[in-house]
Amino acid sequence: MKILPYYEAFPDSPAYREMQPLRIPAGWRIGWNQLLVTMDGDLTDIGGSSVFHATNEGRRFNIDVEFRPEFDPEGAFHLTVIYQPWPRTDRGRRRQDVPFRFDGDAQTVHTFETRSYLHLIAELEHWIARCTIWAREEN
Repeated sequence: MKILPYYEAFPDSPAYREMQPLRIPAGWRIGWNQLLVTMDGDLTDIGGSSVFHATNEGRRFNIDVEFRPEFDPEGAFHLTVIYQPWPRTDRGRRRQDVPFRFDGDAQTVHTFETRSYLHLIAELEHWIARCTIWAREEN
């Protein structure tokens, strides 16, 4: 039996093989991804309220996908897109010296609920693409 280095064996691991392929352009930081191709069907095994979480600091967007209620076969996927406005000076100019974080000024710009995994993936990729190019504020 040949023992492969971990990086050669990784594509054969079940955790990797079952991951949902996603189109994600540069600029996104994926904080959490539990989307699996096996979710297209029985929803009874989906737990952990957040199943996907991504942030694009440059565009100031956050996309979160939850499954609520957890482990409930009657549950649904909930996608939320949040935008964090730029902090401004007294003269209204962007302050780029302030560390990026989501706070009380964050705005929910889109929500989506579905029980269909295929509709969720289509909506998620649409909003990742849109938020990659969307500039919500002037300088």
